[in-house]
Amino acid sequence: MSAPLDIVDIHTHLWPPAWGPGGKYEKKSFGFSADIYRKITSPEALVEEFASAGVSLAVVTTTVESLFGAEGPIDHSLIPGVNDWLAALGARYPSLLGFGVVDAFSGETGAAEAERAIVELGLGGLVIDSARDGKFLADPSVRPTLEVAARHRVPVFVHPVAHPNSPVLITGAGPWGNSLGRGLMNGVAFLSVLNSGIIDELPDLHLVFAALGLGGIVQSARGGRFGRDQRHAPNRPNIYFDTMGDDPRIVKVLVDYFGPERVLAGTDWPILPALQADRLHQSFAEACLSESEQKLIAGGNARRLLSLREARAEAAE
Repeated sequence: MSAPLDIVDIHTHLWPPAWGPGGKYEKKSFGFSADIYRKITSPEALVEEFASAGVSLAVVTTTVESLFGAEGPIDHSLIPGVNDWLAALGARYPSLLGFGVVDAFSGETGAAEAERAIVELGLGGLVIDSARDGKFLADPSVRPTLEVAARHRVPVFVHPVAHPNSPVLITGAGPWGNSLGRGLMNGVAFLSVLNSGIIDELPDLHLVFAALGLGGIVQSARGGRFGRDQRHAPNRPNIYFDTMGDDPRIVKVLVDYFGPERVLAGTDWPILPALQADRLHQSFAEACLSESEQKLIAGGNARRLLSLREARAEAAE
């Protein structure tokens, strides 16, 4: 019998009380079902569901898009309060770890809040939108925030955002059209990084993309920039993808392309339910993963990413 997996979900969401029911910036349902809306505004629901499922740690984010929409002006004065709440959440619940939310497309403004979130609040990483107002990660405005993350060696989760023409996609494909559009935006963000040289210029930058952006790897393979023959190179790019669930076919594609050391378990909770330990074992077996590979993807890779900053500090001492 296989040993229990240490499961770390790199991709979960919560909204601060001010954006929840009755809050000052109440966002209504955001198109969610009543159950999802209840969960995304309830830390207790996340803690209880994950404990029951056998998940050890949830990385919690609140995205710029969820707070301010996918386009248009942002009230940057509200973001520090969100990060304060995320830090307090982690202090209250040991099974939750917040990633600081920043508007990476705001230049030095975003970089300053990234620095505060990491250094003063002790948040475990950053979450940034994959695009905003027609700009992607290679835009010069994003560079200051990425430099902060690289300097402190904390992971950056690049979260999918709605496609500008998502209503058209939804009309054509139903609800899946929205997810497909988000995957396109995340895939373009991934390709913009590969095409820019950022990963070569900032070797301590670690970027995590969502499985929705899986289509981007087809284009990267065609271009010969980032494929099977390069995945074990000593200077390989520090790019990772989450699984967004436990589908063994998706897991296998990601592992075959990136290698098991760069795939992370994730869900997009509460959009998707918690990863169940027994089901995850079964899924990994169906994907033909070895026991060591299962441990890496379930939580080992995430634990390593989350400890890079501490390892650097210990080395400096």
